[in-house]
Amino acid sequence: MIARSQWRGALLGLAAAGSLLAGTGAAWAQSLGETVSGVLTVAGKQVPLPAGTFTVIAIDTVPVRAFKRGEETERYDFGPIRSVTLAQASEGRVGAVVEIHANLLPYHDGWGAAVDCSRTDLYAAVMYHKSGWDVSCLFVKPLPTGGTVAHPGGVPLAGFAQASNATVTDFWVTAGLRVANRHDVLDVRYNFDPAALGVPASAAEAGLWAPAGIEDRPQQLAAVKDIAAWTASVADHLDEGLRGRLTEARFPDVSGAAAAGLDDPAAASRENRRAALRQLRDAGTITEQEFLDQQTLLDADVVVDDGSTTWTYAQVAGWKAFTYRVVVTTINAGIDYVFIGQPFAAGVLVVLQVVVNTTKFFFHEMMWQEVFGISPLQRDGPQIIEFGRAIVSAAATR
Repeated sequence: MIARSQWRGALLGLAAAGSLLAGTGAAWAQSLGETVSGVLTVAGKQVPLPAGTFTVIAIDTVPVRAFKRGEETERYDFGPIRSVTLAQASEGRVGAVVEIHANLLPYHDGWGAAVDCSRTDLYAAVMYHKSGWDVSCLFVKPLPTGGTVAHPGGVPLAGFAQASNATVTDFWVTAGLRVANRHDVLDVRYNFDPAALGVPASAAEAGLWAPAGIEDRPQQLAAVKDIAAWTASVADHLDEGLRGRLTEARFPDVSGAAAAGLDDPAAASRENRRAALRQLRDAGTITEQEFLDQQTLLDADVVVDDGSTTWTYAQVAGWKAFTYRVVVTTINAGIDYVFIGQPFAAGVLVVLQVVVNTTKFFFHEMMWQEVFGISPLQRDGPQIIEFGRAIVSAAATR
């Protein structure tokens, strides 16, 4: 059953959709069969593509699926999600499939992280940053298909392959990127056929690509490193694309990305900033001297300590509660002793105060949780959200 607040959010979203889509729909539109390269705009957000030409094979709107305490629910208050799928065929095979999801309407309470961003059984899962609303993460995983696990792109990919006279592998390496803020989200899955990188693969030999043993297989490891390095190199660009600030560009080929030094996220980020600075200078937005000053700072690799820590809300609250209790109990013990004059009676009174006050605090917190539906940890981390796709179990990827 859909909560009343979800229906209210859905109705408000639909009320705004008419004017919003009417004003900008043309800028968001893709057409089936359209060929694109470099950068694709989806729902007003720019997405970097691997080198080469891609064909739009599917356009759809899909629901939001939220996960909480192991349960999955469809959420209608988030509004529609634009889904665009592209494929690239070369030398008689489909070498890459890109699946893009972006929100059509802003949402007021954040979009959350992808399920795979928090897994530990993948090649890589990197959370660049996360909070209750802001998310930036990357993951790389094997994806053998067949049985209950569909090909990336599904039925449209089969039609594209047939029209292109190309074969489709049953084993992919998938690199995912998710960037989100309080209002918008951009989720991209880059699916690569390892054979396009010179390393044939099949679902029957998925064991050769298992994350646990990939370090012992040089060919497979090289392909995975290239994919991970390329994905890390475009992570900053996707963040710019979420904000609509990504300009037209050509991105490096996936093959050889690791050897080109793109596997260093910090170095890739600096190079992205250098390119952005050059564009600002060429456009006249900044002067030549400002450009040189910024370049000097980048070359010096200046790091500013913002004083942030990795502590969670629970850790901070726990330590503050502990130190507060020590201070208050010590003071209460002294006051009780002064007025009563008997150490034993003062000690008993202090123990009673600790037990009673702690119990009162516990039920006060429960009241906020159960009556008002507000938890102190509610926004410590992002929600877990996917867009109209089935979650591949950990067992299926081994």
